[in-house]
Amino acid sequence: MDVPVPEPAEGEALVRVLVAAVCATDIEIMKGYMGFKGIVGHEFVGVVETAPASHAHLVGKRVVGDINLCCWDAASCGTCAVGGARARNHCPKRTVLGILNKDGTYCERLTLPVVNLHAVPDGVSTENAAFAEPLAAAFRIAEQRVVSPKDRVAIIGDGKLGLLIAEVLGRHAASLGEGTPRPVLFGRHAAKMGLLSSAAQVETAFAASALPARAASFDVVVDATGSPTGLDLARSLCRPLGAVVLKSTCAAGADFNTAPFVVDELRVVGSRCGPFPPALELMAAGLDLTPLISATYPLEEAMAAVEKARTKGTLKVQIRVCSDEAAPELDTSS
Repeated sequence: MDVPVPEPAEGEALVRVLVAAVCATDIEIMKGYMGFKGIVGHEFVGVVETAPASHAHLVGKRVVGDINLCCWDAASCGTCAVGGARARNHCPKRTVLGILNKDGTYCERLTLPVVNLHAVPDGVSTENAAFAEPLAAAFRIAEQRVVSPKDRVAIIGDGKLGLLIAEVLGRHAASLGEGTPRPVLFGRHAAKMGLLSSAAQVETAFAASALPARAASFDVVVDATGSPTGLDLARSLCRPLGAVVLKSTCAAGADFNTAPFVVDELRVVGSRCGPFPPALELMAAGLDLTPLISATYPLEEAMAAVEKARTKGTLKVQIRVCSDEAAPELDTSS
């Protein structure tokens, strides 16, 4: 489908998309989640083609971008007046790339505010940089300061998000000093858990054998499964007065039993989008996430890419929109 080149609003850059990645959220949006009408996709790497004079240094640079477009009007928006992560994630006037009132990444070009853009370090490949958004989301848990020194941490789920969280929290635990144990990743697939880098510093275990041996053994449990079963396991592994972090949405249904959360006085922490700088720094330091790529498709086969992403056992599917070297001619006549 041909679409016109988007016109950047004030303060926005025009970005040529190099790679877009398929996320589970994209699949849910195509089913009707959020009632979104437009171009889907929010994980990308692109090259800035035009930018305001104040950010002319970005032109020609590879970039990734925060997906939440905030109003940043401190005079009228109390959330943006607070600033920081609250404004970044929760501006009530926000639009969201490919999710809420803002066309996304499954296209040749997109627009984003220049304040949302982050330059990709030269030593990081485009395919690797396409993981910046979900890796930033993993860093959100550390940013929220849920994990304290000496906390025992468990991560439930060996899908792509669970693996990224393990990469981050393993390093975070090591940074908290001696006495903080390695996090444990509970999964179902030895091959997937084997994709963790040696620097992740996490233990791995099979979820099926977690109970009853390790019931109530962890101070913080992160659910990255998005399933009622995973959430129930997370609750079972968490000690009384501990914290359960919900890193993916879970449609548990009306019959979901909240009693164990109340009885054990568990703290439930939602966790969404996170900071891009530490994600890019970690990749620049050598974290290579490209082994998590299951398949790559050209833009004209985007629906095939989505179908592949739906397939059980698939990790990350990427859409190659344009090569790093070549760009389609920019037609500004329409």
